[in-house]
Amino acid sequence: MCETGVKVEFEKKAFEQIRQNASQILNSDDAPDVMEYNKGNATSGLLASQGLLTNLNDYVSEYGWDKIITGSLADTGKYGEQGVMGSGDWCGITTGAVK
Repeated sequence: MCETGVKVEFEKKAFEQIRQNASQILNSDDAPDVMEYNKGNATSGLLASQGLLTNLNDYVSEYGWDKIITGSLADTGKYGEQGVMGSGDWCGITTGAVK
């Protein structure tokens, strides 16, 4: 448990497992709330084009992430309906911005 009282269940998977099964993992009743995944048109972009990523625009605005994460770092967290990185809605936050 963390200080907020939120229970966090951590599950470690190999990159290859996630790469091969990401769309199946996210398109299920047991989908994780948070998942680390490669950024790019062929990876996260594909998931975005399938409608499997959650729109985070409200959280980005609420927490001011769009003021902290800008330029090319911001692009890695945005994907449009066609799955093109740097366009559309915020679907993730790059690990490059985490300090």
